[in-house]
Amino acid sequence: MNAVSGIINILSNTEKEEFIGYLKKKNKRHDTKNIQLFSLLKTDDIKKEIVAKENKQALYALRKRLYQNLIEFIGNKRFESDTSEERVIVRLIIVCRVFFEHKQYKAAFKTLRIAEEKALQLERFNLLNEIYHTHIEYAHLNEKITFPELTEKYRINQQKFLQEEQLNLGYALLRHELAKIREGAAGFDFQQTILKTIEQYNISLKEILTFKSLYQILFIANEYAALHNNYHQIERFVDKSYRFILTKKELADKHLFYHIHILYFMANVLFRNKKFEASKAYLDRMETEMGKQDKAYYQRFYLRLMLLRCLNENYSGKAAVAIPLAEQVLKETRHAEVSEILDLELSLTVFYFQQHDLKKVQQLLKGFGHTDAWYEKKQGVEWAIKKNLIEILLHIELKNIDYVFSRLSSFKRRYKKYLTDVKEERVLIFLSLVEKYLNAPEYFVSAAFKKLVEESFQWKTYQEEDLFVMSFYAWLKAKIEKRNIYDVTLQLVQTV
Repeated sequence: MNAVSGIINILSNTEKEEFIGYLKKKNKRHDTKNIQLFSLLKTDDIKKEIVAKENKQALYALRKRLYQNLIEFIGNKRFESDTSEERVIVRLIIVCRVFFEHKQYKAAFKTLRIAEEKALQLERFNLLNEIYHTHIEYAHLNEKITFPELTEKYRINQQKFLQEEQLNLGYALLRHELAKIREGAAGFDFQQTILKTIEQYNISLKEILTFKSLYQILFIANEYAALHNNYHQIERFVDKSYRFILTKKELADKHLFYHIHILYFMANVLFRNKKFEASKAYLDRMETEMGKQDKAYYQRFYLRLMLLRCLNENYSGKAAVAIPLAEQVLKETRHAEVSEILDLELSLTVFYFQQHDLKKVQQLLKGFGHTDAWYEKKQGVEWAIKKNLIEILLHIELKNIDYVFSRLSSFKRRYKKYLTDVKEERVLIFLSLVEKYLNAPEYFVSAAFKKLVEESFQWKTYQEEDLFVMSFYAWLKAKIEKRNIYDVTLQLVQTV
């Protein structure tokens, strides 16, 4: 029943009542049990027997019919209530075809012109393809049409449409490969995969067509940067993205969903590159855009916005602002997307660890009750690795040494191959240094050990080094220098 229950859950209470009315109108018999099944699924009360003598085959057939009715109802409902400009264009295309079928040619061509103008404004190449196809099909009925001009418009649009489709295919393939990498199911050079995909689908990054195509490119760029902890490499492209938006301000509101996504990506890249004030400026723009169109996308992006706000505050030296803000957001959004809640909870765990509030860290980590495999599938391997590292460092602070050695062994068994594949052996080097500390704590503060640490890591320049990598190293440096972790963290990330 899961699929049907999931669909029912997306309906509002009003829509659920309307669906019952819709079923009543469709039911030709009084003994039809689809409303009864819907009511049980609506309240998650399916454990009750729908009909004591109902056999499984009959129940399956009833569920299947209910599923089909739900799809039909939602489709009709959304089509009726959707007032987006794209839907308006679809309606205009349908109407103009009806006019052609009934030989209302003047009205048909006028409607087609209106549809074309709207589609051009929105840069909807797929809809323009349908419009020009229809226009060409009936061109012989309008002597005012210049046929070569019409076919040229069709050809130019097809070229843009094909370019957009090629990018979409490449984007889909890379998302598929990324999903395997995030779950640890594949280990290969993602940069090479990107280059091969660009070549295979003949994708040109020089000409960004639309907000959607820019969003797709930025998504892949962000994922690549996250995988390799190298956001510095993509910042120039982010800057180019902003210039693209400036040239298409008049279209931004028509592509609000993608516009908000793009601003989020830009804010995230700047944050990871330690440009906190610039990141905050983009977050302000993002929140402004989220408030548009009656806050249609506000809830969808709220947790992402607040996560980045908290992170920016914390690494700007304002942990006293970041921690209560994160706590408050978590209290307000308990029923939000699980993945985004987990991101905020893990960040809050790091904030408390940096403040050496180990009791709070323990409380938060106890809330992560699933297995590593579950978190890898839900959040990605990188997320699971960070969670495990925090747990290991916590138990070092709590002096649970035997448990730490056990966790270190299991961590290396599980993640050594993955870290090697993505060229992040520095994590393994970090843990080897942690083991040296556990075996000989007195050696940890010696000049010889300090030299060993400096020689063990291959550091990038300040501009290139990733902020989260610096955060873990800060713990090691703080131990060596017997200083506060948060102070050392700020010193590392704010060094110019």
